[in-house]
Amino acid sequence: MNQENCRRGLEIPGIRSCVARCLIGCVLFVVIEYAAAAPEVLLCRGRPVAGCSACAEPIERLPRTRTVAAPQRWEQGSYGGKTRWRSLVQCTYTVLHWVIAGRTLGAGQAREGAPMATVPIQSLDVEYPFRSPPPTVRLVRSESSTHPFALTVAAAWSCYGARPANVERVAELVAGNGDAARAARRERAAALYPDLFAAGHHTTFQHAHFVFVLDGVSRLAIWSFFHHHPFYNSEQVSQRYREVTGATMVTPELPAPLDALYRAAMERALAGYRRLVELLTPDLAVRYAEVFPARARSQRPEVQERVRTAVQRRAQEVARYVLPLATPAHLYHTVNALTLLRYFVLANQLDAPREVRYVVNRMVEEVLAVDPNFLGAPGHPLDPAVLALEETLEYQVLQSFTAALERSASEAFFREFDEALGPYHSRLVAHTPDAERVLADAVRAVLGRSRAELDDDTAIALVLDPAKNHYLGHPLFLAMHSKLMQTLTHVSFTFQKRISGAEDAQNQRHRGTLSSGPVLLAHLREEPDVIVPEDIARVPAALDEYLETIRVLWETKNRLLDAGVPAEYALYLLPNAHHVRFYESGTLLAYLWKWIKRLCFDAQWEIWETARQETEQVRQVLPRIGQYVAQPPCVLRDRAGLHPPCPEGERYCGVPVWRGYNPDALRVRRVL
Repeated sequence: MNQENCRRGLEIPGIRSCVARCLIGCVLFVVIEYAAAAPEVLLCRGRPVAGCSACAEPIERLPRTRTVAAPQRWEQGSYGGKTRWRSLVQCTYTVLHWVIAGRTLGAGQAREGAPMATVPIQSLDVEYPFRSPPPTVRLVRSESSTHPFALTVAAAWSCYGARPANVERVAELVAGNGDAARAARRERAAALYPDLFAAGHHTTFQHAHFVFVLDGVSRLAIWSFFHHHPFYNSEQVSQRYREVTGATMVTPELPAPLDALYRAAMERALAGYRRLVELLTPDLAVRYAEVFPARARSQRPEVQERVRTAVQRRAQEVARYVLPLATPAHLYHTVNALTLLRYFVLANQLDAPREVRYVVNRMVEEVLAVDPNFLGAPGHPLDPAVLALEETLEYQVLQSFTAALERSASEAFFREFDEALGPYHSRLVAHTPDAERVLADAVRAVLGRSRAELDDDTAIALVLDPAKNHYLGHPLFLAMHSKLMQTLTHVSFTFQKRISGAEDAQNQRHRGTLSSGPVLLAHLREEPDVIVPEDIARVPAALDEYLETIRVLWETKNRLLDAGVPAEYALYLLPNAHHVRFYESGTLLAYLWKWIKRLCFDAQWEIWETARQETEQVRQVLPRIGQYVAQPPCVLRDRAGLHPPCPEGERYCGVPVWRGYNPDALRVRRVL
């Protein structure tokens, strides 16, 4: 409860006035409390409150309640708007709720046998704001933590107990079984859960993990929210391996004329995608035959089908650049309880489309179905302090730049950013000073050796040369757990990047290299701002189709904005090809793994080129480190003496890159 408001309420002069207001508070309490079947913890405008059945309002970009048990109308000031008046009613309501419900302040007692029922499902209801079918959210219960409350409490008790607390016994305790002594212990467990959260002891919440299957979620929602942080794991449908049918595209609610305009743009994008696949296929088939001549000449039906499938996938990979961010996807998405709570708080943030709030509420609803105490037990609600849009940091900062939230971006920014990039689309702008000496010193410190015993070149080779460090060739990449290889964390890099949304969707999967992604609403431009893939530039007819498809999407986006449509809706029309500008930083350890994986010729072309540019620059500024970083997996394995050099099996790119390897010739040797 807000103690300051309570104090101010009790200072109201006039006993008669106080008594009258307390009586009104009592009446309000009885009406609200007993209108519901039982005391419960539910969400008042996004935050859990005790016994507040009157304001189980959908959570959707609303200012959050700032006092624990205040119904929404009190917070809005409909009783005269006087702070002391509201504070007194709030205090009266809360005290009476605790006393009448058998939760006397400080008593530490719970009603015997009462299970800990919490947030009712209807409190999480929020209408899906679009015309297209809503995404589906399913918790894989057999693979997820089914007792996150008990697991959190057990983990906390284990910190102070003589032996680890038993989760099963805590779960049984929570269920309401046992005598009066156990009831008191159950009440302590109920109180501990929100106390841990409020005090910031969040590691206890990280033991519980939830595996979700999300289906029909837009690429915009995934890029802007679900993959825009390091604390998740996802397996998302690939636009290389699966053809996009476009049967359902995420479609916001728009007036009839604008809805027709939006749908026409979607159809044009899908038609452009299909046409690009057709136009690109002949050129890609010729180049595929250069790499796999025997396959291309084969008359065996199964081999011909293999060739056809491989070429089609390459064409789909390139054609996907014209697909809009409204394209839906399905994915497995795993997060821990702490991350899910952060989702719950930040789902209204700027640049996250409203479908994110819908999906997050469904995720919380799924967890509450297996553990009703996830958001706290009766009388002990967990207070996640859900943020409204207006309370997010990015919104508050950008308020001073009104145009950034309404329409046009700053062209001066784009000129400055792009001029600084020079010939690169990923430019090294900073790295650890004297990085090679720092790395060598760190290696010597691990081994307890002096400079005379271990020179810099030898020390660096011990951790980066696959001929000396067999961990580099291990399929599990053991660097994160090796004391010697952890020395690579002392060298860091920062890159300035301008890449496509398609590449950034892949780039996000490398969660050790963190980026400060852009607020897309502040990056909307009047004219198309996209990458032109090299495979499309090679085929004139494909280039014409590509540019025309982009033009239609971009012009439709502008027309919707001109008509006053929320800028959030316009973002769905951005193609995968749209430029994303940001800065990214990471340690040598994180970048090394990323470069190894993305320098493989099987990696998609744009992110492969980014890795090539980055390692080229590292070789220029740090030659002793740089000689080891530009190694595709096959080169690394060959130098480590592992066979076969290529670990991809049937996905082998067809080029023996490890033979006569020269990092400067990488671009020349890649055909597909």
